[in-house]
Amino acid sequence: MTSNQTSFKPYYLIFPLLIAAIIFLSQSIIPNLAAQPESGSTFYVATTGTDSGSCGTQGAPCRTIHQAIINSASGDTILVAAGTYTRSGSQGDCVTPGDTAVVCISSTHRTIFGGYTTSNWTSADPTANVTIIDGQNAHRGVQVHGTSASVASLHIEGFTVQNGFKQGATSGADSAIFAFGGGFLADRASITARNLVIKNSQAVGGSTSQSYGGAAAGGGMAFRSNTLGVTLENITFENNIAQGGQGGDRGGFAIGGGLYTFGAVVTGDNLTFTSNQAIAGNTNGSGISGNNNSDAQGGGAAFQVNSDVTLSNITATNNQATGGNAPNGDGGGSFGGAFFAELADVTMTDIYVADNRSDGGDGNNAGDGASLGDGGGIATTRSNITIERGVIVDNVASGGNGTVKTGAGGGGGIYFADYTDTRTMNLTNVIIAGNHAEMGTTGSVVGGGGGGIFINWANAVLNHVTIADNSLGASPMQGIGMVIINGATVDISHSIFSDNTDFAGALAIHAQGGNTVNLDNNLFENNNTDTGGGGVFTGEGSSFTGSPDYVSPGSPNYDYRINSGSAALDQAGTSNTAVDFENQSRSLNGDPDVGADEYNPIIVTVQARDSSLAVSWEGDSDLLPGLDHYEVVVAQSGGASPPNEGPSPIDAGNNTSISLTGVTNNENYTISIDAKNGGDSLIASSNTVTIFPTDDVLFLPLIVR
Repeated sequence: MTSNQTSFKPYYLIFPLLIAAIIFLSQSIIPNLAAQPESGSTFYVATTGTDSGSCGTQGAPCRTIHQAIINSASGDTILVAAGTYTRSGSQGDCVTPGDTAVVCISSTHRTIFGGYTTSNWTSADPTANVTIIDGQNAHRGVQVHGTSASVASLHIEGFTVQNGFKQGATSGADSAIFAFGGGFLADRASITARNLVIKNSQAVGGSTSQSYGGAAAGGGMAFRSNTLGVTLENITFENNIAQGGQGGDRGGFAIGGGLYTFGAVVTGDNLTFTSNQAIAGNTNGSGISGNNNSDAQGGGAAFQVNSDVTLSNITATNNQATGGNAPNGDGGGSFGGAFFAELADVTMTDIYVADNRSDGGDGNNAGDGASLGDGGGIATTRSNITIERGVIVDNVASGGNGTVKTGAGGGGGIYFADYTDTRTMNLTNVIIAGNHAEMGTTGSVVGGGGGGIFINWANAVLNHVTIADNSLGASPMQGIGMVIINGATVDISHSIFSDNTDFAGALAIHAQGGNTVNLDNNLFENNNTDTGGGGVFTGEGSSFTGSPDYVSPGSPNYDYRINSGSAALDQAGTSNTAVDFENQSRSLNGDPDVGADEYNPIIVTVQARDSSLAVSWEGDSDLLPGLDHYEVVVAQSGGASPPNEGPSPIDAGNNTSISLTGVTNNENYTISIDAKNGGDSLIASSNTVTIFPTDDVLFLPLIVR
């Protein structure tokens, strides 16, 4: 493996986009203006309506959303009944010449809700009453524009936005040949978007005879300079594409197949990214222009340049970033099959990232910084990234093919680079398993590595992470679980590295000379060799061995929760991490466990009532093989009466709740649940709860009896 197998070029990609953004912003920036008073009227739209200057009542709804916008005023609400809505034939351009959209909001405020029927304008149900904004593969679905951050806003809920399209021009400045937001574009506006499906939309950079093709960003959605905030909730991004255009020397960038942000403050919850693509443009030229290759970033989403992004409950599957081809020169790179961040701050909580790909483009001379395939799941450069509670499995980072050299692949699960030593990656309660990094298949070999994680000139902190069953393509690749190069410092505590064996001879953690890895209380098991590569490793004496005893590792389940026989149980006594990757408590049974999972096969809760206790529990059948019945184990303090339901243990059968009656108020009862098999042998026990029944009733602000 060579230290330059991933070049420092990814962060240079920001500058053409930055210049384009500056040009765009300079055209219309004025001082911030306070929002005007809102009138708050409501207008109605239905496919049975008729557009007119007076339409918009329940009895006479408008036919198009556009007409309702014309008839309404800033601050008004528009309710839309089920059906498909397209761009009006009489509609002009939206904001700037050549921009067309079904819904156009310019320097005003609107609320637009879908999912109604003409017989029910009170309760929206977008699932039953599908309401579609259709760009017909010729127009954007939605465009919102503000001359400053405070003068434009849109609150939109309950729509499917589909078949949106934005095409860059074939010549001209970057602002002309670039394409942003195929389905939805918002510039300098406050956005609240809930319960949307964004699908089958495209942003396509212009194919030019100039040095480079037009860039494309945000096939589904794009946000630029949204400093007052973007809120995204319950949104599905499906089958959207950002496609770079062809160019004379190199193809155009492709950034954020589903979602793109630039200088935006974004909060997202319950977002799904499925089958989105960022596909960089091709060229018959050298493959290089302005020290850049034709690169793709973020098949699912990309966050760039001063974006501050906080996401929770995120699923990303089957997304892909693909570098541009250059058969006569250097192929383009790909960074982040699902997610990419550059000069941004990103926090992700409760994420599932699986079956995504990052594929370098093919070229004559791949390698040495060309045709890279980095971050099958996630790639970041010069960004702070925090991931808490995540599963990153079965992703692939693959270098492109080359006649002279193959492209290198790095970070099947995660690729993290900084180049300044000021940004940090923090991973807590994350499973990184079954990921794969590989080189291209033709040309002389170059290298790469990090089947699970690739860390390049950056600092990282890993706590309660499980890195298992990752793989590499072939020699000279290194670091099946993790590779660390170019002066990084990595702290790893309470984590598991296991079963990183494919291929023979490669290390689980490979740190090149000049890098430091600080280990604290980690489990290493069944790796070819645990650590090495010439770097400095400290704390190796705190490591231990033993079977992790996973529930169902490997394909197709990738279930890396631990069983009762795991060597990881109760081995993280110095950890202060409160929960595991499923947000379950780490303090239910003894000391915390090492790795991402805490063994909690049964979790019991008890509510105190007058002379009774309501006991309920959750049992995980995957962790309870042979389960036949549950028993409730009850102990009481001296002088307290046992429950009427019988002496302890009480057979609860297959029930998962029971009420214990006849118990003594204000006396302590200790309760736990045992899982038994058909032979009445113990499988597992729950946490223990100590509580007392009471007839005290709480009324704020007083307690009365």
